Amino acid sequence: MFLFEIIIISITAFYVVIFTVNGPDGRHFLLWIVLVATSAWIAEETCLRLYDFYSYSHSWHILLNHPPLMVIVVWPPLVHCAWDLASQLLGYGQRFVPLAAGAIVLTDAAFIETVSVRSGLWAWKEPGIFNVPLIGILGWACFAFLCAFLYEEGRRRNYRLWFSLLVIVLPAVGTHLFLLVSWWGVFRWINIPIEAKLTAATAWIISIGLVFVFIRFRVGLHVKKKTLLLRLLSALFFFTLLVCNANGSVFFILFVVAFAPPYLTLMAQQYIARHEKQTVRVNE
Repeated sequence: MFLFEIIIISITAFYVVIFTVNGPDGRHFLLWIVLVATSAWIAEETCLRLYDFYSYSHSWHILLNHPPLMVIVVWPPLVHCAWDLASQLLGYGQRFVPLAAGAIVLTDAAFIETVSVRSGLWAWKEPGIFNVPLIGILGWACFAFLCAFLYEEGRRRNYRLWFSLLVIVLPAVGTHLFLLVSWWGVFRWINIPIEAKLTAATAWIISIGLVFVFIRFRVGLHVKKKTLLLRLLSALFFFTLLVCNANGSVFFILFVVAFAPPYLTLMAQQYIARHEKQTVRVNE
């Protein structure tokens, strides 16, 4: 576990340094990272205390009371990376960027949660897809949406301190509100295990659909190579966890592998476009 934690902090630190040093507003980005991490700790700590829906493995070395430090430090880069990708796909400052960021984190959470639970990093007490309840995955998305929304608004308001401080409170409070309403309104009454075959099949249908959309509209041309490579770094880490902990579960492996084709398509489109440009230059 110690090596695992070192890798997590290394990937996170690398991401933060890249955007702090090379970004146009590195100082404000670093402040936002700290604020989101604080809000993430509040959300995690209060969820663990109030709901008792999940618990972390005792093998984590550094705990911030209940949640592990490494889980908290992952949150800000995860949300920012989703916001950055959504902004490139839709255009920076577009109205639906926070919603798209939440949707991206929804897929990230489905990937990370299932692999992490399979690896014994934490465990849920409610059923769902591969032992992860849907409300847990949606909670990630809600938190990310609120953080991305405040990040967008903060940029528009020139990073006024009083508004930035809302990042500490609003995502945590909003996530609690969402969890309570969705649990008692929906999931409390339909919270059942979802069949592995159905889960894997659904993941592949969505994956193939996204690949078709990306090819049809050449989406990869709008995404920065750096963004995809940074996401690839984290993805490789979790795919390594998959290899070590799949234990021959065919449908679980199929489910996780389904997350790869859309990103591979984006990267392939960038490579093809670059090759086409080089060919044109040579012919000229």
